[in-house]
Amino acid sequence: MLKKLMYYACVAIGIIVLVMASTTPSQAVVDKWVSQKYNIECEVDGSCTNGEGRIRLSSSHFKNTGIYSSYEQRFEDSEGGETVIRTLGVFGQLFEMESSKLWEMLN
Repeated sequence: MLKKLMYYACVAIGIIVLVMASTTPSQAVVDKWVSQKYNIECEVDGSCTNGEGRIRLSSSHFKNTGIYSSYEQRFEDSEGGETVIRTLGVFGQLFEMESSKLWEMLN
């Protein structure tokens, strides 16, 4: 009985990992989501607009672990203000994240 339960548990975990791996959002998908949510359009050279004016993409970091992806982007405006957008993608969904211990562990 216990062996059968362990077998089914392993199969279920394997299926969940397979689904997570097949639905991990790509960087292009995350870029499109951020662009739509924040009204940010960027050029190849890092210059961007956000509807209010020009901003500059100062840095970005994309990580795809196979079962989830994380993406952090930092933008600077002309007055020196900084906007940081952190996005977590898992099971085909995108979530905005705050700076926290969880974010530090995932990155």
